Amino acid sequence: MEDFDFNHYYQNHEVDFAWLEKPSQHEFRWRCKDGSWRKSKRRVSSIETFRKSISRDNPSDIYFSTSSWLNPIDLPRLSDDTRTHPILLNHLIVFDIDYSPLSLENLEQARTTTLKLLNWIEKNYDYELISISFSGSKGFHLFYHELDRTLFSIENARKRENAVKADRDKLLQEVLLAGFKVDPRITADTRRIIRLPGSIHGKTGLLCHRIGLERLSMSIDSWIGQVPSFWGHLKIPKTAKVQDKKVVNKYVKDEGREVEQHTYMMEVSNHLPGTKDRSALLFWTPYSWGTGAECFDRLNMLIEMENLGYCAIFSDGERILFICPESITRAKVVKILSELGIEKLSENLKQREHYWVRISGIMDDSGIWHNEPKFISLINNNSSTPIYSKAHLTLLTKLGVAIDSSQPDKLAGNSEPSIRMVVRE
Repeated sequence: MEDFDFNHYYQNHEVDFAWLEKPSQHEFRWRCKDGSWRKSKRRVSSIETFRKSISRDNPSDIYFSTSSWLNPIDLPRLSDDTRTHPILLNHLIVFDIDYSPLSLENLEQARTTTLKLLNWIEKNYDYELISISFSGSKGFHLFYHELDRTLFSIENARKRENAVKADRDKLLQEVLLAGFKVDPRITADTRRIIRLPGSIHGKTGLLCHRIGLERLSMSIDSWIGQVPSFWGHLKIPKTAKVQDKKVVNKYVKDEGREVEQHTYMMEVSNHLPGTKDRSALLFWTPYSWGTGAECFDRLNMLIEMENLGYCAIFSDGERILFICPESITRAKVVKILSELGIEKLSENLKQREHYWVRISGIMDDSGIWHNEPKFISLINNNSSTPIYSKAHLTLLTKLGVAIDSSQPDKLAGNSEPSIRMVVRE
């Protein structure tokens, strides 16, 4: 990479944006060889204007915006109230599927996940698939066009963008709950950029490029050796051991500076939507309980003492996620949590009338997922005939637990759980 002249390469080879309906409405950005960032100061509508835009730089990685804008040049920040809000014309539905670190085994897992996600989207949504890309490193990108243009007809520019973000966030939640580990930073962000097909991946030297469904359906081993490699032949390890991380470091060193790390996860509220004072009982057990017989003895005692019905048990290897989808008064849940020694949730419920609980793995800034909760068992107390939360029964089905929601005689609240994607520092 040290001796590679990226600009010379791009002046003599074509990147691939002809598949975009109107490239001139997209923003183009690139990271230079020295680590600095630049963005196009002109509309990029052809290979010629692209080459002029980058001619003074040496771009090691090239990206374009997943949104298209009436004016994509020098977009104001979302928080900028001093300038007119930009007009969002379209937002591609994009999924970024990566499995870190780079290895043939992880690439194969990314490939099969991408193929399964493509089939799942086709069954559940009316989107038009417009492109599939190999990223040049650890995975793949899926690009869709939304046929329903209702949200893009909202007159107020800020409300339009917010409505699109909310819609994409709901889609992201559905995809993650269905078990597809896509990058949660991409799909719902209208200001996101993603790697441009036809460009070189600055770390691996492999070409990011579009592929067809036929190639996606073939094993990685059968075609990865045909991908152009600009640092010479890149030897991708067959397997790569991922180091377990119980706690993600808050800061990392970057060129001598301390840069704050972020983590990404999905959380669900214990409140029953559509009710005033009803809660489900959800919590992660304390680390001190472990995940062995002692922990399960405590949980079985809880179920027996409180005469709870269906209770689902998940584990991330370090703690147990306990979900009881009953409709319980807030005061009773406060009491139960307090008696279990889970004071933080108990106090939150007293003060805020609900609390949030993590239901996904935790993804760090490198794109690696940790602490993924896996379903262990479903405990059914046959002596109990409680009222169940529609929303939290729905949650369990989304998490892959086989529950017949028509069986319970009494149901409370609305059917959709309150779920959010959160970023923590």
